[in-house]
Amino acid sequence: MMLASRRGLTLLEVMVALVVLTLVGLSYLELFDQGHRVATRTRRWTDAITYAQDAMETAKLGGVLPTEAPERLPGGFRRRITRRPWQGGYTLVTVTVFLPDGSRFDLDRLTRPRPVSDADSTQSAEEW
Repeated sequence: MMLASRRGLTLLEVMVALVVLTLVGLSYLELFDQGHRVATRTRRWTDAITYAQDAMETAKLGGVLPTEAPERLPGGFRRRITRRPWQGGYTLVTVTVFLPDGSRFDLDRLTRPRPVSDADSTQSAEEW
């Protein structure tokens, strides 16, 4: 006596399919998690660069003095501005931004002194 062929899936086939789908789903979740971490790190570095550029632009206008202790900024960032003599009469201005995770970003610019006339006394005494 012959048995008629059955249609449908066996329990084993269903379980294998579920395992495969679970592995694919977990790999997508890991991919999204890594993407989120990269985006967060990129946003922190972008904020650090923005804080450094802001301080450098303010220093160009003559409004920022060197700071010994780091200045506290929003988001757990800290910023320190230093000036030191460089070769040939130049001055090295460095803005250091400390990120919340302990890393740091340095932005350096060289300035040179320029003569300031009486009519130009409101301008910075350095050329950027």
